[in-house]
Amino acid sequence: MTAYQLDRTDRKIIQELQNDGRISNAELARRVGLSQSPCWTRVRNLESSGVISGYQAVISQKALGKKEIMIVQVSMDRHDDKSFSSAEKMIRGMPEVLEAHLCAAEFDFLIKIAFRDTREFEDFLKRKIYKIPGIKNVRSMLCIRDVLNDDT
Repeated sequence: MTAYQLDRTDRKIIQELQNDGRISNAELARRVGLSQSPCWTRVRNLESSGVISGYQAVISQKALGKKEIMIVQVSMDRHDDKSFSSAEKMIRGMPEVLEAHLCAAEFDFLIKIAFRDTREFEDFLKRKIYKIPGIKNVRSMLCIRDVLNDDT
C-alpha cells in the first residue's frame, strides 16, 4: 500500500477538521479556498484512502468528575505472543483507560487513565493493572496539566 500524497489544500482541510470535526462543508470550503463540490470530493477521498479514519467527540474528563490524569508504564516479565495478547485483552476491557499503546521502550505498555482522586487510582491499580498476568513492573506519572488543550 502506497502512502496517500497530501497537497497543501489537503493539509488545510485536515487541519480544519482536526480543529472542528463538525464544521459544515460550506464553511470548510470557505476556509480552505475551494467551492463546496471540490471540497466535499477531497474530504471523501481523504476518508476513502484512510487518511481520515473517523470522527469522534472529545470528552471532558473534568466534566465527568475525573479531574486527574495518570500515565502508567507497564513492563511485562515475558515477551511472547500469549502474554501480550492476554495483557491487551485485559487492558481493552478497562473502561477507565483513555489510551493504551504497545511500545518499543524500557516498558511494554503506556496507558493513560482518568480518575477522581488518588484513592480511585490506587483501587484501579489493585483491582485491574496488578491482575494482568506477567506484570513485572508498573510506574505511574501524574499529569499536572494538558498543555495543548487546557483552557484554564
